[in-house]
Amino acid sequence: MRLKSYFAVNVAAALEMARREMGPEALLVHSRKAPPEARHLGDWEVVMALASPEAAAEGSSATPAPATSTPSSQGDGTQLSSELAAMRAQMQRMAAAVSRSNALAATHYPSSPELAEVFASLIDSGVAAELAHDILNHLRSAAPDGKCLPRALATEIARRATCNAQLGGSGPRPRIVALAGPCGCGKTSTLVKLAVRYGISARRPTQLLCMDNYRVASAEQLRSYAAILGLGFQALDTTRALAQALEEHSRKDLILIDTPGHGFNDLAEAADLARYLAGRPDIETHLVLSASMKSADLSRVVDRFEIFRPQRLLFTKLDETESFGPILNEAARTGKPLSFLAAGQRVPEDLEPATPERIVNLILERGARLAVAATA
Repeated sequence: MRLKSYFAVNVAAALEMARREMGPEALLVHSRKAPPEARHLGDWEVVMALASPEAAAEGSSATPAPATSTPSSQGDGTQLSSELAAMRAQMQRMAAAVSRSNALAATHYPSSPELAEVFASLIDSGVAAELAHDILNHLRSAAPDGKCLPRALATEIARRATCNAQLGGSGPRPRIVALAGPCGCGKTSTLVKLAVRYGISARRPTQLLCMDNYRVASAEQLRSYAAILGLGFQALDTTRALAQALEEHSRKDLILIDTPGHGFNDLAEAADLARYLAGRPDIETHLVLSASMKSADLSRVVDRFEIFRPQRLLFTKLDETESFGPILNEAARTGKPLSFLAAGQRVPEDLEPATPERIVNLILERGARLAVAATA
């Protein structure tokens, strides 16, 4: 595998240099502002990787050489052998990853400076490489001559960002909405924002139900909000109690359910509640996620919380990141609509319905900022 850095005034120019030298099989590893010591070479650095199928096959078929040792150096030899084996395994994994990506890269490598710049902008915004390649592939057909490229790009992003902010659907009352998600994602504050905007402001009789009996004083926090806002509140311990409360408040227009936060390793404790919510088609479950999470971690959370069978994705903490590509990644990967976006603690101002136009702006605004920085 070969790694090489290219420096230029912007990312698109660096990608074009790499394409001419390394060919279409080269894979973009990452791009960044050039460090101060290399700034004389160009304002931006692009790191490319190239691995031939022969090299990958050779690496994957290699086996560790038998270690030899003497009694006096057996400990050092064993440690050195282990370190070499670990290094060899790491190189094999890297070569295999590059080889798996080469077919896709060779087919969809940006063929023009304009498309290369679009690709780099999407990657810098956190859009997954496979999704960025797919978007570029459609852009070749939608704007083959490069004209109307911004409009075509916005259309392709919007097409993958399905949104539905109609809280609780349009069926008969009550509209029942549950918020599920990991610890610290902002479920309780988001639930209060929904209660104010779609309950109080819309003059709908609203009931708050709290199933979070894991965190210390968690129910008291929501109880305090309910008292201030003049909303009904009930803390519950079991799914049987939840079923009874839903029946009791069936004359309310809107019922909002706050569920406990769970980590990767303790979702088994949520199995009973997850089965209950998944088995009630009249309950609309939103999976609440932090937009500041790394893309890989975000995907794992979404997959683990599938036991709740959430119908929509709701993203919070937009004010804690500038890379919004992971939002698009999960919308496209799961096919689940985005419902709401939250970007702060103000109630209810820091909550907005998700729209394709908003997702487009979040992703392309970062690309525009990077382009301005590159030419500054």
